[in-house]
Amino acid sequence: MPTTATKRPLSQAVPEVPPEPIQGTTIVVIHPGSQNLRIGRASDTFPFVLPHCIARRHKQLGQKKYEDPWLLRDETKHDDVKHQRKQGLKQATEALVSRPMSTMEYRQPTSYKQLSQYNSKVHAEVSEVKSPSQWTNTQHRPEVIIGEEALHIHPKDSYNLHWPMHRGRLNVHTGPGGSLMSVLADLEILWGTAIESHLDIPLKDLKHYRVLLLIPDIHCRQHVKEMVNVLLVRLGFGAALVQQESICATFGAGVGSACVIDVGDQKTSVCCVDDGVSNPNTRLCMEYGGSDITRCFHWLMTRISFPYKECKLANRMDALLLQELKQCHCHLDQDSSGEQIQHIQVKIPGSNIVKYSVKIGDEAVLAPMSLFYPDLLGLKGEHLTRTQGKVDSVPEDIFDDEYLMQTQSKHEQSAKLIAARKKVAPEQASQGSSQDNSLSQLDDISNSQLQIFDEDSNDQPDSVASSDVPSSVSFKNKKSEDELLSDKLLGIDQAILYSIDKCESEDVKKKMYGCILVVGGGLNFEGAQSWLQYRIWSQMPPIFRLTVETVDVVTYTKDLDPTITSWKGGALLSCLDTAHELWIRQREWKNIGSRLLRERTPFVW
Repeated sequence: MPTTATKRPLSQAVPEVPPEPIQGTTIVVIHPGSQNLRIGRASDTFPFVLPHCIARRHKQLGQKKYEDPWLLRDETKHDDVKHQRKQGLKQATEALVSRPMSTMEYRQPTSYKQLSQYNSKVHAEVSEVKSPSQWTNTQHRPEVIIGEEALHIHPKDSYNLHWPMHRGRLNVHTGPGGSLMSVLADLEILWGTAIESHLDIPLKDLKHYRVLLLIPDIHCRQHVKEMVNVLLVRLGFGAALVQQESICATFGAGVGSACVIDVGDQKTSVCCVDDGVSNPNTRLCMEYGGSDITRCFHWLMTRISFPYKECKLANRMDALLLQELKQCHCHLDQDSSGEQIQHIQVKIPGSNIVKYSVKIGDEAVLAPMSLFYPDLLGLKGEHLTRTQGKVDSVPEDIFDDEYLMQTQSKHEQSAKLIAARKKVAPEQASQGSSQDNSLSQLDDISNSQLQIFDEDSNDQPDSVASSDVPSSVSFKNKKSEDELLSDKLLGIDQAILYSIDKCESEDVKKKMYGCILVVGGGLNFEGAQSWLQYRIWSQMPPIFRLTVETVDVVTYTKDLDPTITSWKGGALLSCLDTAHELWIRQREWKNIGSRLLRERTPFVW
C-alpha cells in the first residue's frame, strides 16, 4: 500500500523583536556654532554652552602671534563703505520714525550732534575696585586651551587663537592653522575636551555612546563628511546621526510647519519646513549676524563720541565688552525713545574698573535695525548670499552626480543632450520671435557638442558639466537671479518673503506666513517679534492679507531660550524610534565610508 502523505506543520513566522529604546543618557548632541558650542546629553534639560575657540601654544620662540578675526571683516574695507553706511542709516531712521508707537504717536529722532557734544565732555572714572575677571594662568604652558579660558589669555602670552567654525562652515583659510587638517584637529580637541570636562565621559568609553550632529541647511558636503569622520574615527563614537538645524528647530518648538529664521553670530539662514521636510528651493543664507550688529553698534557709538576711545574692534577684551553692551542696551522697542544715560564699566583683567556715563539715543535701536537694512553694515563683496545651488562633489561617493556624469559613456551623454534639446525647443518657439537668438545659440552649442562625440574618439567633452546640459538656457533666469542674490544682502524681512515665495503651493505659503519661527541669539532683542511681524505684514502680497488670519512670529516657545531651540529639537529627534535605521555605526563607516550619508541622512544628500 502506498504510504499516506503526512501533513507538514505550518512554520510560524517568528515575530520581529522590536529594537530596544535608546536611552537619552547614551546620546551626545553637538551643535557647533561659529561663536558658541552647545553640547550635552539628550537627556539633559539644557546644553553646556562654551565659546567655540581654541588657543594653541607657539612651537618656537619669537613666533609671530596670530588670531582669527572675530568682529573685523575684509568686506568692510572698500571705498564706498561710508556712503553705504550713511544710506542704510537714512533708510533705517526713516523706517523708525514712520512707524507709530502704541500711543499712536510718532517717534522723534535724536540728534547725534547733541549726543556727541555731551559725550565728548565725559571723562573716565577709575574705581578702586579691581576687575573680577582674571587672565588665564599659563605658567604650566599647556599645549591647548579651549573655551572661556582661551578668550582670556593675556595678549603677550605665546598663543594663537583659532575659531574652527566660520559662517556655518569649517574655517579653512590661507593663514596659520587654516588648513583643513588643522581645523579638524582643533575640532577633535575642542569636542573631546568638552565631552570629558562637562559631560564627565572618558574618551575611551565613547564607543558605548551615540552622537547627533546638527548641520546648517546649506552646507558643504565635504565638511560634513570630515566632521562625521572626526566623531566616528578620531573620537570613537559607536554611532552617529546627522540632522539639519531647521528640522531640529521645528521639533524643539513643537510646530510641524514653519518658516525658520536662524540668526546666529555670523550668518542668518532662512528655510521653509513643511511637515518635517526642509524645502531646498526655499533655503537662503546671508553672511551677517550678531557680530555684525556689534560692529555696527560700535560705529554708531563712535558717531556720538564714545568716551572709551581706546576701544578697538581687533582687541579681544574690547570685542567682549561691545558684545555685552549690545546685549544690555540694544533693543527694538518702538515705545522706548529719547536720550538715556547709560553707565558703562570697562573690566580689563588685572586692572581697576573704569566707569563711563554715556548718553545714547536712537543708536540702541538703529544697530539691530541693520538686520532689516543691511547697508548699515557696510558690507560689499561676492557670495554674501547663498542659495541651495549645485552641491559640491564627493569623489568617494560612487553615486555622486559628478562621478556618474564623468563615467557615463559618450553615447549616453549624446542621447541626454538630444532629449533635452527636443524638450527645450518647443518651449522656446512658443515664446515668440524674441527668443530666436537663444534658440539659435542652443542649436550651435548642441551641434558643436554633438560633433565632439566622435565614435573613434575616447575623449569626453569638458564643457559637459552635468546631466542637464542645456542648463545655460533652460535655467538662464534662475542663474541670473542667484548671481544677483549672491552679490547683495537682503534684510531678514526680504529674505523671509523670498523664501516663502519659493514654496510650491498657495496652501503651503499660507502656512509659512502663519508661523514664522525665529531661533538663534542674533535677534534676541526686546521688541524684535513686533518689528518683524510689522515688516512682514506690511510687505506680504495682498492676496495673503485676506486669507492669512495673522502673521505669528514665534521667538520664545515653551519658555525656551531661542539659542538652544535647535539643540533641544535634536535631543528629541535622537530618541525617536524612527531614528533607529538612520544611525551610522562606526564599523559601517570604516567599511563603506561617506556613501552612508546618502543612504542614512533624513534629508536629500
